[in-house]
Amino acid sequence: MLLLKKEHIYKLLVDKLYDKCQRIQAENERSVMRINTLKKIIRRRTYDVDLLKRRLDKHGDSWRSVPMAAPHSKGKLEKHKRVPKAKGKQAAGLGETAGATIGSKPRKQRVKKQTTEITTPTVTLTAASQTQQCHGT
Repeated sequence: MLLLKKEHIYKLLVDKLYDKCQRIQAENERSVMRINTLKKIIRRRTYDVDLLKRRLDKHGDSWRSVPMAAPHSKGKLEKHKRVPKAKGKQAAGLGETAGATIGSKPRKQRVKKQTTEITTPTVTLTAASQTQQCHGT
């Protein structure tokens, strides 16, 4: 009996290990497919760039002498990066001027929208009228 139980436990562990190996194999195959797809995209891009260079050289374009500049993201000019405010004891020691800079405009305060509430009249019942309603008289 004890031997059958050990064989059953062993078989369960082997099945779990086999399932885990299958999942790892599937993940590896997906990774290999993605890598091969990226290699294909890179190869195609390299071919297109080389073709464009040859065509520009063939037409006598002076593209090699033009300085290269990286394009700005979304066509916008670079903005100054915001400097984080000091935290902790340093900010407490600076007082009210910690966030203010010279020449900066004060922030506008948001105005909360006021909601209109519909009030319903409440009916108060006296003890006598409550007993009359309960008894139906």
